[in-house]
Amino acid sequence: MRKSLAASACAVLLGFLVLGTGFARQPDTGDRKLDSLLGKINKEAKADPEEFLKQLSLKHDIPEEEIRKAKEQHGLEPGDIYMATALARRTRRPVGDIAAEYKKNQGKGWGVMAQSMGIKPGSPEFKELKDDARGSVDYMRAAKSRKHHEQALEKQRGQENKGESQGKGLGKGKKK
Repeated sequence: MRKSLAASACAVLLGFLVLGTGFARQPDTGDRKLDSLLGKINKEAKADPEEFLKQLSLKHDIPEEEIRKAKEQHGLEPGDIYMATALARRTRRPVGDIAAEYKKNQGKGWGVMAQSMGIKPGSPEFKELKDDARGSVDYMRAAKSRKHHEQALEKQRGQENKGESQGKGLGKGKKK
């Protein structure tokens, strides 16, 4: 009885692990460095998704609404929407078309997608994809740092204003 219960528990646990890895899919470009950068984009962008989409729009000169629509319609992670946007800019195709093609051929990965669009591993264009991804990570980290700094300043100003307002009243029983 105990053995079958333990085996059942292990099977359930294994099932959850398999499901969990499906949801936390790692980027696959065929290039370890770019995969790592896309993983970092996933992490950093989740802290401020709106800022990430705005940054992508400005960097790649593609309307933010077009990027947002492709992301939502195809359920892409931030690293995936980065790649779709970067490839859309380089190929002059709509982000939605790139995202749809990726979802259709998701098992092949971004490296195969990029190669099918003429961006070969090791080429200057591929190097540019990696450099842009690194820049995107750096931008998101700097934005997070700026946001924390601004919040700290706001908190400090709030405490200073609170301190100034205390003790300056007329007090109990005092008249003007």
